Amino acid sequence: MLNLSAISNASMQSIPYKWIVFENLLDTSVQSELANSFPTTNYKEYHARDFEPDGYPEYTYNDYRFFARCILDESKYKGLQDIKDLSLSWQKLIEQLLTPDYREAMEHLTNLDLKNHSLTIYLTRHDLGFWNRPHTDIPRKHVTHLFYFNEGWNREWRGCFQVLKDNQTTSVVKEVPPLPQYSVAIVRCDRSWHMVSPISLNATQHRLHLQTCFWLPDS
Repeated sequence: MLNLSAISNASMQSIPYKWIVFENLLDTSVQSELANSFPTTNYKEYHARDFEPDGYPEYTYNDYRFFARCILDESKYKGLQDIKDLSLSWQKLIEQLLTPDYREAMEHLTNLDLKNHSLTIYLTRHDLGFWNRPHTDIPRKHVTHLFYFNEGWNREWRGCFQVLKDNQTTSVVKEVPPLPQYSVAIVRCDRSWHMVSPISLNATQHRLHLQTCFWLPDS
């Protein structure tokens, strides 16, 4: 289902930081099924105040909200959550993300040792009007991998992941719409500026994605 060889053998861009956009990492035969059966229940609403990490006031997130469902959060000592309500395709995808092979593929991609990193997997829904201003992520959030699940997403609705040169919204290097054929990975550093452009109030879909993150151990 997930092409691990494509991850292992890929080369990340290095300017302005390490990032890559994949196409069709997920088999084209399952992209529609995953999009159409994207889970809709057991989400929690998050606000900016939930993401003001202790000791990192300069990384306080902006005023926004979104909805997320935890699948796994080793960084908070939460094991694999109950996924029996998910479709078989979703269960298979999550099972593959939990394998040592996926972690190893991400190690090859990033040229990092991720063995002592905590893994988190979240499903996320962004409503109309949502946007995430330029940010670099907090230091412990070492590697992020995003999968998108919006079939028929109109670019006029915006809601695109944007790689930025700096903290300005106009410094776009690459823009990625949340279509199922796309997947994005980034390695966090002090230059890893990125954002999500504002979702139009005329959009007819919520923005849907799955996010895996590898977190540095607590110091």
